[in-house]
Amino acid sequence: MVLSNVYDENYQKARAEEIPPCLSSPKRRDLFTAIQLALGWELVVLSSPPRASVRRHGRWLPPVDTRFDRFSQHVCANWDLPKLRIPFSWLMYAIHVGRHVRRGDVLMMDNFELVYVLAAWFCRLLYGNRILLDYEDGKHLTDKSWARLISGPAEVLGKPLIQGAILAHSALGERLAEKIPKITVPGFYKPAAARISLDRQGPVRFVYAGSLDKPRGIDLLIGALPHLPNQGWQLDITGAGPLEDSVRQLANTSRFQGKVFFHGVLPSQAHAELLAACHVGLNLQLSSDPISSVTFPSKIFSYFSAGLEVISTMASQVKTLLSDACTYPAAETPVSLASCMARRVGLEGSAKTPSSLLDRFTIQNTSRTLCDFFQRVQDSN
Repeated sequence: MVLSNVYDENYQKARAEEIPPCLSSPKRRDLFTAIQLALGWELVVLSSPPRASVRRHGRWLPPVDTRFDRFSQHVCANWDLPKLRIPFSWLMYAIHVGRHVRRGDVLMMDNFELVYVLAAWFCRLLYGNRILLDYEDGKHLTDKSWARLISGPAEVLGKPLIQGAILAHSALGERLAEKIPKITVPGFYKPAAARISLDRQGPVRFVYAGSLDKPRGIDLLIGALPHLPNQGWQLDITGAGPLEDSVRQLANTSRFQGKVFFHGVLPSQAHAELLAACHVGLNLQLSSDPISSVTFPSKIFSYFSAGLEVISTMASQVKTLLSDACTYPAAETPVSLASCMARRVGLEGSAKTPSSLLDRFTIQNTSRTLCDFFQRVQDSN
């Protein structure tokens, strides 16, 4: 039983109102698939409804039974009132989880979120369930907003529950007890989705997909564009975030019209089609930002799975994990990034990443290592 608020187009259609995009869906979908392959168990996602993007007045949200990819998903009811939505969700979600979970079920929490921790404690006390942690990111460790007042206690309350952890970044394991079994799963490579040939007529197409904020380096990319050649390239940007307006304005300037295209958040199929039409994926997460010590940019694996070359910073242990699979700018500056991109514009043809560097990140190979992890969890309890 997965305690997670992840969702995809299935829930978006059922909700019938605009809600924020769930950018972590591709990684979670692949992780759930690998877990199901490793265990052979049914996997069910239990969720609390996300807030609306635009609506500000209160609304009763009824429970929804839907699917997240191939997995059953049950979303609880909630009274979506401004300022009261979060405390209402703690109670409604705990009741929801208690109704679906039975003795003997294994629960996996999606990070240290208080809504999951409270529900997990309820099930541990009621049924004695085993609790695992899907530690995808430690953003609560770097958050300086009021939300830290909730996420900090959530980690303190949640740690005694954890009997095994799947980590997106190995440094996250340092915050957990040494005796707890751990495994690092930064992302997934799916070679079946790779293109046979990357050769293209016309400009070299770069793509940036993901959060549009400073920690992920979107302002670094914006600063690099004036240093690129006048011809021979195109940039596609997709995603959402605080700097979305800056990206939109950039795409509409006369200097970059016909070169820079902003697509917003795309549905899964349209997103896949965009990646398939491009040559080079950009990951620009900044080493100087604290987020890079507690998360891994899984977009890199989406690029590789689409058959793209990847230009990436070395933040978040990227070079340690991927070695020469990526091309790395000499420094995390606009001029250095532009120089790296310009060299690619000047190249004839393209260089395909050797699959031997990525094979250990396939869903099948990850499921084999997860089998060992789950056995260690079993043996430790």
